[in-house]
Amino acid sequence: MIQEVDPQSEATKQRRSTGEANPPARRNEEWREEFPYPWDEDEIVTRRDTLRFLLGGSGALFAATGILAILGNLPKGPDVQAVPVAKLGELKENEWKVFDFPDQYAQGILINLPRKGLVAYSDVCTHLSCAVVYRENGTLHCPCHEGLFDASTGNVLAGPPTRPLPLIELAIEGDTIYAVKVVPR
Repeated sequence: MIQEVDPQSEATKQRRSTGEANPPARRNEEWREEFPYPWDEDEIVTRRDTLRFLLGGSGALFAATGILAILGNLPKGPDVQAVPVAKLGELKENEWKVFDFPDQYAQGILINLPRKGLVAYSDVCTHLSCAVVYRENGTLHCPCHEGLFDASTGNVLAGPPTRPLPLIELAIEGDTIYAVKVVPR
């Protein structure tokens, strides 16, 4: 809808002298004519409302982070049940065996070291979770990125891993070797 403007009218001359082509009240009326939708004043979102929402959301995220940090440090559920790993005498010197612990989704490696005897570690490399294998030179090797761990301590010797392998505590009952718990380090 185009409205003709009389260049000689008083209203046009007044708008030109003030530098306003369309005064605010008139613009609002024209807008309402072109977009005749009901507009409840309570539904207007102001800058103050937006700022309140953003600050409230930030506060909620901050509180949730604190709560999660506290909950993460609470004692875990019941301890994992001991899992039978091998029989005494099953592994000869420098032999190793992979076993499921604490469940079928995680594995450990049991090694019979020449001077130390039986040790067990998680067989998941602390770099990018590849499986490690034992070498007779007394190291655990991660083939993915050439990480090396000391088989007697689990400490990093070379490569990209920065943390030692988690130790798996062993217990011997009768002639059976049990994996008892993972000791993170």
